[in-house]
Amino acid sequence: MNKIKKVVIPVAGKGTRFLPITKTISKTLLPIIDAPVIQYLLEEAIKAKIKDALIIIGYNQNDVINYFNTESTYVKNLNRDYEEIKYIKKLKSQIRISYVFQEEAKGLGDAIYHAKAFADGDDFAVMLGDDFVFSNGLKTYGIGSLCKLYEKKNDYYLGVKEVPVEATNKYGIVKPEKEVKDCFKISGIVEKPQDNPPSQMACVGRYILKNSIFSYLEKIKPGVGKELQLTDAIALALKKENVYASKFDGIRYDVGSKGGYVEAIISVARTRDDLGINIDEFLKKTMDN
Repeated sequence: MNKIKKVVIPVAGKGTRFLPITKTISKTLLPIIDAPVIQYLLEEAIKAKIKDALIIIGYNQNDVINYFNTESTYVKNLNRDYEEIKYIKKLKSQIRISYVFQEEAKGLGDAIYHAKAFADGDDFAVMLGDDFVFSNGLKTYGIGSLCKLYEKKNDYYLGVKEVPVEATNKYGIVKPEKEVKDCFKISGIVEKPQDNPPSQMACVGRYILKNSIFSYLEKIKPGVGKELQLTDAIALALKKENVYASKFDGIRYDVGSKGGYVEAIISVARTRDDLGINIDEFLKKTMDN
């Protein structure tokens, strides 16, 4: 069986929910303590044994490229060889990073289509920048869980989790063919249903897409939000191909929202012994006060 070796990471959104800070820094560079979200995404991909990453950015996001530049004037003027810089160099040796510019925000479907040359006929993974998956001590999690499924059977796989009914209008919602299991075949998918959602199982930022997705992306028209939606292309794929939805290991946080971003920081802080505080004791003391 084939293995997934490539990942596409779209991060070209303007991050308006985090204004004014995102006026000067890309949302994907917002730190989870001392490392940005994009670094955690690449670490997740590396643990899934993915070798190539394409980061899709907007024209005002050279800061993303600069973050991974370990030969900059700033680095050269440091007075010693910092372990943190060595770590980024090591990360870059484990996964090859390339970039493509998305000219304007036309939707996730348009962003993915920018990866056609990068995919070069191969099936590939997609990780959305707003979805941070905390490993919680696991070696395989997030996109790695879906890669393992793909290795057994080379089909489409959508990472999902159950959400409250009142939240289904914020996600792409899948329609199970039969009963919902940890991994189940789907017969439909709807982007942000305003009523009568086909289930409560929502797509949450991790996908394995077959290369055929590009032929379906070429056929779709602007949908919800007048954007080109990946879910509409997947709906076309369903007419000819097998598409599965699967829960994945790890804890997912919506770091595109302020609340989810804070939750992610707290979860990571609980695993760090170099912060000089016990985060649970700190939070308890804060609540008591």
